[in-house]
Amino acid sequence: MNANTKYFIGLAAMAAALVACEEPGSTTPPPGGDGEPAYVIAATSGEANYLLTAETISEGSVTALGNGTETPTGTAWLFYGTDYLYRLQYNQGSAGVTTSYIMNSAGEIEARPKEYNITRFTTYGTYGSDIITCSAVDTDTTDEEGNIAKGLGFNYLNVENETTRSAVIAGENFLGNGEYVTLAGILEVDGKLFTAVIPMGLSKYGVKADGGKWVREGFEDLIKTEDGGSGSSSYEKGELQWTQYPDEAWVAIYDNSSFQNPTLVRTDKISYACGRNRSQYYQTIWAADNGDVYVFSPGYAKIMTDDRQKTTLNSGVVRIKSGATEFDSDYYFDIEAASGGQPMYRCWHIDEDYFLLQMYTQGLDSRGTGTTRMAIYKGEDKTFTYVTGLPDPDVISSFGSTPYCENGLAYVGVVQTGENSVPVVYVIDPKTAVATEGVSVEASSGISAIGRLVPQE
Repeated sequence: MNANTKYFIGLAAMAAALVACEEPGSTTPPPGGDGEPAYVIAATSGEANYLLTAETISEGSVTALGNGTETPTGTAWLFYGTDYLYRLQYNQGSAGVTTSYIMNSAGEIEARPKEYNITRFTTYGTYGSDIITCSAVDTDTTDEEGNIAKGLGFNYLNVENETTRSAVIAGENFLGNGEYVTLAGILEVDGKLFTAVIPMGLSKYGVKADGGKWVREGFEDLIKTEDGGSGSSSYEKGELQWTQYPDEAWVAIYDNSSFQNPTLVRTDKISYACGRNRSQYYQTIWAADNGDVYVFSPGYAKIMTDDRQKTTLNSGVVRIKSGATEFDSDYYFDIEAASGGQPMYRCWHIDEDYFLLQMYTQGLDSRGTGTTRMAIYKGEDKTFTYVTGLPDPDVISSFGSTPYCENGLAYVGVVQTGENSVPVVYVIDPKTAVATEGVSVEASSGISAIGRLVPQE
């Protein structure tokens, strides 16, 4: 009998003992069964995922053993307010089956009838009644040699009507430098849509466009002479992979979600604004409660192979003041200098102008794996503080993919190394930068997402 088998048999015995201790005829409703909102934890266990409900996430324990609603695993979990939970599924090269969930009047999590077959995505977010996913895609436009122009492909999932639609817009020469782009983050602020624009280099179409004018002088040898790479880093003969302009960041501001006629704003204080891990481009632009938009950069382009494509700029943060259409010229903070030389990986808004930063501990070369510290950044004061109270970074295996924020606190799933480690939700107070242990999630291997749902009739 192996250790894992003993572990789950032991959990089963504990669960049986707990059931035996309940009074006969007990009618205690499950969390949410009394009509009140309940917390929902998406927890992984083996090849399955379980949606578990809890009355509190600040203490106690819940178990995935014989409990909750079993679902397939998902690429991303997204709570739309307290009404819906979406499981967004990414499948390389094909459509992904995406589902959504509600809490019924009995306090049980149930799948809604509609399933969505959406195309691949590299970023996502909400705007109005839509959940929007986006990635760079091929278009129907070709040049005389048959080279295909790149575009931006969107999926719109309407949460109220359970409908879906897609759209493709042009992505070539998006910033006026000939390169095609992708986007990172969908952020709604005062009716406007903000997104970071990530230049991707020159496609085969872009290399040939206008007689080759978009290839920078001295960069000609970067054009690929054969196919190569793998996964999200694959390339084709004839393209110039990765941007020729690593020392700048762009944000597009739209009046609506049609992604037409953007206002483009540029800064040379940071490199492009997104966290990177394989094919995913994580959102690193967030709004404070007063409407100021903070734009964070990990400085990912520091690890490019060729020096001409490496950024010289540290991981840092800049700002777009509320209602403005340009970067605040007086605002910049060097995260890397304040952290002791480590860049930021991902970030989220908590409350007021407090932001939670997931930090690298082994530098950018670890490419998203050595990211086992958390820090608090306060925007107006320009202060950076490492969080205390979490397990030692050396024993943290992973954090949950998305924290939950409520009443000025952030709730983050933490998994430690070790065969019998139980995932725990830690509660982080941004004003003190102190974390305390919250609910533990037994019989699971990780916490994908945390949120709250209101029972629906």
